[in-house]
Amino acid sequence: MSGRPLLVVAIGGNALSPATVAADRALAGERLAAARVSVELAALAARGYRLLVVHGNGPQVGRLLQDEAGTGTLDIHVAQTQGELGYLLVAALERACGESTVALVTRVVVDPQDPRAGDPEKPIGPVLTSEPSGPALRMPDGAGWRRLVPSPWPVDVLELPSIELLLTRSHVIAGGGGGVPVAVDGRPVDGVIDKDRVAAWLAIGLHADALLIGTDVAGAYRNYGTPDPQFIPAMSAQACRQLLAAGCFAPGSMGPKVASAAAFAERTGRPAHITLLGNLVRALEGGCGTRIFRDES
Repeated sequence: MSGRPLLVVAIGGNALSPATVAADRALAGERLAAARVSVELAALAARGYRLLVVHGNGPQVGRLLQDEAGTGTLDIHVAQTQGELGYLLVAALERACGESTVALVTRVVVDPQDPRAGDPEKPIGPVLTSEPSGPALRMPDGAGWRRLVPSPWPVDVLELPSIELLLTRSHVIAGGGGGVPVAVDGRPVDGVIDKDRVAAWLAIGLHADALLIGTDVAGAYRNYGTPDPQFIPAMSAQACRQLLAAGCFAPGSMGPKVASAAAFAERTGRPAHITLLGNLVRALEGGCGTRIFRDES
């Protein structure tokens, strides 16, 4: 590695997306959003860290799927958005910190025997006014449908050696959108991969000093979405497992973040943090967010 401590940072795709899906406005908004995020990333780099940034791409893939009848090109669109958002983040981060940054289109191996590989559960793309062919989710308000695809867990990253080499000289953007899901032989697999799980997998494999997961809330909560939400400033990996088993965290949002943070803390003995984007530096220094640590008992 570069001799600098490694920090893996996961950023949600919504943080890089404007409210509209109109292509010209969306691209302009993403450019501004990347610039804002990169100022915060540069502040982390200024504290001596080498950065590996893993970004989401849900809104961007949704825009590309807007006029398509199916999901047969999903792997292509994940790769497209890795290039699109990687380019914007590279340009913005280099301007913000003055250091070399590279983006890498990344393929992530999934296990075809994973039960999740055959279970369409992840909503993707825009809300459709008519029911599509194939698995779909009816929206709670009855106003349309969203396509469903499997979301298997990552078991390997084909570009891991290249990422490790690039980190010796540059900050790196990789694993965008969770990576393109592929089989061991490199053939594409239908579905999408959770980017927080990939961020944790990379952080474990590269022996990162910390994992930061930026999101749109202050951290993890008990009873989130109820009149009595209870913020959790810190918890052990064991407590995470217990609360996940009890259904405390939504499976499509905070659940994967908590599970990923716990996996990193448990495997490495190093801390993971879940916090509001804009508070990454403060969270890393212990001033906010939810800190997750390995059990010492």
